[in-house]
This record gives sequence, C-alpha cells and structure tokens, in this order.
Amino acid sequence: MAFKEVIIKYEGGYSNDPIDRGGKTKYGITEEIARNAGYEGPIKELTLEDAKEIYYQHYWANHHYNKIENQEIAIKLFDQAVNLGPPTANRLLQRAYNILNQDTITVDGIVGPQTLSAVNQYPHPDDLHHLLNVLQAMRYIQIVENDESQKRFIRGWLKRTK
Repeated sequence: MAFKEVIIKYEGGYSNDPIDRGGKTKYGITEEIARNAGYEGPIKELTLEDAKEIYYQHYWANHHYNKIENQEIAIKLFDQAVNLGPPTANRLLQRAYNILNQDTITVDGIVGPQTLSAVNQYPHPDDLHHLLNVLQAMRYIQIVENDESQKRFIRGWLKRTK
C-alpha cells in the first residue's frame, strides 16, 4: 500500500470539531499545514489530489521518509507525522532506535543523515516498527491523561498502532 493511501484509510473528509486540536482539517491536513503548503482556498474544498501533494511535499519528501529503505518503517513514521506532527514522530523513531541499540543517535526530531544511516542499517526492522507502534500508543495515552477532552479520540488513534 502506498504511503498516501495509509493516511486516507484513517483520515476522513472535512472536520471542524471544536475539541480536535487540529482545528479545521480535511484528509488529515490542517488548515495551517495547507496554508504553509501554498493552498489558498477554503480547507473544506481541498481535493484529495491536493491533499496527496501536501502529504508528499510537506511530510514524505521534506522529512526524508522517502530515504528510509524499509517501507513499513517509512509509512509508520509518515502516519505518525500526519497525526502527531513530524517533530514528535521523528523523536519517536530516534527514541525507538536508542532503546533497541547500544549505540545511540541524537533525539532532535530531525531525520537527517545520522538517523537515516542508523535506521537503514538497523538489522531488526520488525522490532523497530513494533516499538514505534508502542511509543505511538504511549503518546496517545499521555495526551488523554493530560487532557480528558481528548478521550473521545483514543479508540480511533489506537487503530493506527497496529
């Protein structure tokens, strides 16, 4: 499954839930992200093709997920970036790597040469993928524990951790 289709599976159409911290969104693209990507129209009118282009430019290529050799890890990271924000997703990847390895990398929220080299050379990608899911679930739990209003989203969020 292509990386863009993974997000479409989880993200619906237009939403303007006052409790959702993302505000107005369509296909998981917040109005702020759409504006930063150059989209000028109403977020409600964002097309699926526009969303896919934003996914590619703003997340996939911009954060170097396209340079991660293991597609399951790249897609997992992309999913986390759309849902939790790229810096958080990138830190989760770096933390997961550090938990599994004697040699560690800097946890700075940037997928740069050090992170790419470490992840691409890691000999147990299934373990890394699994730990990414665990850390993602832990982040969702933390969000809910810090803000009870977010509890209504936990069941949907947890579907992303499989």
